[in-house]
Formats: sequence, structure tokens, C-alpha cells
Amino acid sequence: MEKRFITIEDTTLREGEQTPGVAFNEKQKRTIVEKLAEANVKFIEVGIPIMGSLEYQTIKNLASDPNVPTLIGWNRGRKEDLDKTLEAGLKALHIGLPSSDIHIKEKFNKSYDWVIETAIELVEYAKKQGAEFISVSAEDMGRANSEFLKRYARALAKVGASRMRLSDTVGCLMPSQVENIVKMLKKEVPEDFDFQVHMHNDFNLALANVLAGVDAGANQVHVTINGLGDRAGLASFHQVIPALESLKGYQTDINMKKIPEISRLVSEYSKLPVAGNEPIVGEHVFTHESGIHVDGMLKVKESFEAFDPEMLGRKHEFVLGKHSGSAAIQYILAQEGLDISRDIAKDIIPAIREVSTILGTHVSPSLAVSLAKNVMKSKSLVV
Repeated sequence: MEKRFITIEDTTLREGEQTPGVAFNEKQKRTIVEKLAEANVKFIEVGIPIMGSLEYQTIKNLASDPNVPTLIGWNRGRKEDLDKTLEAGLKALHIGLPSSDIHIKEKFNKSYDWVIETAIELVEYAKKQGAEFISVSAEDMGRANSEFLKRYARALAKVGASRMRLSDTVGCLMPSQVENIVKMLKKEVPEDFDFQVHMHNDFNLALANVLAGVDAGANQVHVTINGLGDRAGLASFHQVIPALESLKGYQTDINMKKIPEISRLVSEYSKLPVAGNEPIVGEHVFTHESGIHVDGMLKVKESFEAFDPEMLGRKHEFVLGKHSGSAAIQYILAQEGLDISRDIAKDIIPAIREVSTILGTHVSPSLAVSLAKNVMKSKSLVV
């Protein structure tokens, strides 16, 4: 059976740059675009042209390059925003419009009819101005009225929008709710009308909500590198792609071996470090110290890893520390050219644990060799 294809759109340069304190210059934006292209990302939300100044010029310069992926400009629900995006040379655009009562009635003092009428007017206007791809939001759809969402989806499909972006703007949804919303809306529109899930991570549910949305029928996903974005950020590129492909069996066409490099690049540009235990890209996620784990992996490498790190161009590593066992000690010392018996390895464990506790970290292979030789000398063994 052919795998279902899921379209990945990266919004590091728009949503990601809304992370407090993050501001990418043109050179950085261009490099990020190039690296995403190398990873086979086909759609990139590149920024907000109506901001003008350096932002507009950067977007215009990127749009003039025929070798970049499809670049999408983000817009408020205003014609002047669309004009600026098209003036910058972009043929693909997104229109942000609200869908919850909190935003429609309380923030904007508008009605459901106003949202739908505005969306129809702007989609038709963008088409007349030459836009080739038009995405429209249901912002804060997690707190929206269900009957209104149905009307809104039907209107967007009928007017010829390219897709509807379902935005869990404040990250308040549970996976079961996302599933129900997507299934509900899929029934209201033609089969070829697409939905994109845009899931915020305020309760650490962004990845689970993405998977729920895709399982329910959404064919597009919005992500950022390292999960950048407002507040707790958005569903992260490095988590979503492997989960879609390895856990769910979907196809994305993304070159996952590029993921660690892109993560490091954006971490450097954003000045926001990636935690050592961050799934997929963290420094320690394929590093094993626990004696039980290392012993198991030396026998069956899948015993304590859910997938092969080679998929990401990475490899697992064993280190010696407070929780190491004899199997790990034997293995690592053998890599350093010192072969010892299991009994000798057991005698070395206390020294490894003591030094690791004093250092507050793992013991380097060279230090482990020195400790082993000292223990062996104390037992009058030839080294």
C-alpha cells in the first residue's frame, strides 16, 4: 500500500522569529532557507512583508531567487497586507483570520459573518492580483464554535482557497479534540480540500496534536526548527518528521539526516541552546551510561533505542559514569586497547563511581584506563 504523503511547511522565519528576543538578519534567513531546501522542504513561510523596512527587503530578495522552495508571506486580513506580499514577488500567501468568540467578538468586536465575508473577499482579491496559493487561518480554532467552523470551512472551499490552517493558537487542545475537529471539518468540504495543523506547545501536546490531526485527515503540518515560536513555541521540525515517518508510517520526503545540522544552525542564530535531553537532536539522546542499558545494547542494539540514530546521521555512544556496569567498562576499555575480564571490570566499578561523583559528570575513556591500571596494580595484576 502506498504511504500517505504529508506536506511539511516550515515557519521558523515567521512564527519562529516571533520568539521573544529572536531576530534573523537577511544572511541568516537565506542560510536557513538554503538548509531547509537541502532537507527537501518544499514550503517555507518566510515572514511578514507588511512589516516593511529590512523585513520586506529581505523577503523581496529571497523571492527573486528561482532556486528556493515556495515562499509564503503571512498577512493580516487586510488588502494592503496582500498588496505588499505580492509586491515583494511572492505568489503564495497566508491570511490570518480569527475563529473563536474570544478573538472575533471580544478582541475585534466583529461577527461570524464578518469573518466569512472578509475571507471570501480577500481570497477573491488575491486571486485577481495573481496569487497562486492562498491559505487562510482559523485562528484559535480550539475555542471556536463548531457550527461556525463548519460554515467557515465550507466557504473557504467554495471560494477556492488552497487550504484552511487550523491553528491551536494557545495550545489548549487535547489530541482527541484535534481529531474530532479535523474529522468534523473533513465531512464539510470536498475530499481534495486540504487542512493544515498549526499546533502550539503550551501544554507540551503539540506533537501529539499534530499526529492526531494527521490521523484524522489533515495532509499538511506547520512546524518550526527547535520548536521556536510564541510562548512555548510550535510543533518542532525535529520531532514531527521522525514521528510521522517512524511511528505512523507516513511519507514526508524530508531528508532526516539534515535535521541535526539545521537544529544546530538555528540554535546558533537564535542564541537559544538545545537541551541535552531534547528528543531527536539533544546531545545526550543517543548516549548511554546506565549499566543495564549498555549491557542490553551490546547484546541487542534495539533494546534501549526506539529507532536507529543513523536515520538522522547520528550514532549511539557509551560513556562511563556513576551508573555504569561491568559490561560497559569492558567495552570502553577494549576500545582504548585495554582488554580486561568481567571480574576485573567489577573491581573497577567503585573507582569509576567515586570519580564520577566527584567530577559531577562521566569519566573520560583515558581517565578510565588510568583508573583501571591503578586498580589492577593494587591487586598485583600485570597491566
